[in-house]
Amino acid sequence: MLCFNDMTLPGRTVYASKGDTLKRGNMREFTIFKRLALGYLAILLVVVALGIYTTLKLNQLNHIILSISSIDGEIIRIANRLRGTILSQRAFEKKYIVSKDKDFHRQFSETEKYIEKDIRQIDLLMDTPEKKRLIADAKELHSQYLAVVQKEVRLIKAGKGNLPKGYQGEKWNLVNHMTNKLAKVVETAKGDMNRKIGTSGEIGARASKVATIITVAAIIMAILIAFFNARTINRPILLLIEGTRKIAKGKFEEHLTIPSPPEIKELANAFNLMCDRLKEIDEIKADLISNISHELRTPLAVTREAVSLLLSGVSAGSVAKDRKLLRIIEEECERLIHSVNRILDLSRMDAGMMDYHPEKHSLSPLIERNVSKIMPIAQRNGISLEVYLDGNLPPANIDGERIGQVMDNLLENALKFTPEGGRVVITAILKNGKTSGPLSSQGNELIEISVSDTGCGIPDENLAEIFNKFKKLHGRGTGLGLHIAKHVVNAYGGSICVESESGKGSTFSFTVPAC
Repeated sequence: MLCFNDMTLPGRTVYASKGDTLKRGNMREFTIFKRLALGYLAILLVVVALGIYTTLKLNQLNHIILSISSIDGEIIRIANRLRGTILSQRAFEKKYIVSKDKDFHRQFSETEKYIEKDIRQIDLLMDTPEKKRLIADAKELHSQYLAVVQKEVRLIKAGKGNLPKGYQGEKWNLVNHMTNKLAKVVETAKGDMNRKIGTSGEIGARASKVATIITVAAIIMAILIAFFNARTINRPILLLIEGTRKIAKGKFEEHLTIPSPPEIKELANAFNLMCDRLKEIDEIKADLISNISHELRTPLAVTREAVSLLLSGVSAGSVAKDRKLLRIIEEECERLIHSVNRILDLSRMDAGMMDYHPEKHSLSPLIERNVSKIMPIAQRNGISLEVYLDGNLPPANIDGERIGQVMDNLLENALKFTPEGGRVVITAILKNGKTSGPLSSQGNELIEISVSDTGCGIPDENLAEIFNKFKKLHGRGTGLGLHIAKHVVNAYGGSICVESESGKGSTFSFTVPAC
């Protein structure tokens, strides 16, 4: 048995969520967001690398500049000052030797303090073995110079007027060597300074070159990434635009197969589903026009012939024949009104404007009235009608006209597909259940109405489609009756079911909530 309610609609297309689609797809494919994120991340890494490289080089340049200003420059300044101080000390020493004035000796001793201080400072600044060796030599020469001077001072204090002549030459050589050593220290410091300045220039030029290369590479990378991302998005969109133009021209055959990111691929799949649906709607439209043309043309043709016979006077003088022709015209007019009402009901249902007027109804009289309407047709076709109603059926809060329409559709179909000598059975019983429709009541009791026939039955492959719009079996009818019946029953929270075996007949049953 196959049942349909408002939660299970045949022909309903269920679209999978994005997550489900991606799980079924290739997980290795990058989404547009991931592609853009990776592209920006690559550019960001290049920019970060450039920043780190630039920072390192700036630190290196800062170290060199600091070395020039705090070491080499200071060495040059102290060495030059030390040379001047040594020459001044030499002058005080000469004046003291000549004049024997103690003030000159005191100034000589004070100058020695400045020399010792400068030597200690410059010794701490020596950053190369060559400079350290030169300062060590200068210190040694200065010590020798002081030793010679001390000998002369002791001789002077001892009262010896004539000093050895060799002392003057020795002191001159020592002072001359000292100043030469300090001059070499200055020259070496200037050489180191020039070398560091040259190195800093090379570092700056190299950093500038590397920064330029990285910047150009980052720009090229950004252009390539933008081009690649734009291409992966733009090309599929152009194909979608082309497909849309084909649909606008009424071409629904071709499906779009687009190698693209998952989002656009999913859009293409939805586009293909839309194309299939439009194709189906186009076919339905063609079938609808054909069905309506057939449904309206036949009764109109019959009515026209009957009117023509009346006007031509063929039945003149025969009241029975006139009545028969008028009855035919009346029946065909009713058939026309019935077909038009079905089409109007379908339009109202699709627009959500179907009107219902629920009232408390007893189903037994309603069923008997519908059966009585088709009894003449059943008798004419040799079909037996059997009705079995539960004697304790409670009333139902329903729209009698709409439920009667459902009964009419089911009974008409049963008679249409039941051969002569067959039978149609109508039953109504009370059962327990729950309803969920917009017009359903709060009770748990349901009334189930069934219509069974002994006709040709329905193939299994068609069972799930018989409640679709315009679905016709064996090429008969408009394909609207069962669709309208399902919509009406679902509105009351009931369900409509079908059970069929090909060649043996079918049973259609539906439920409505009891009061």
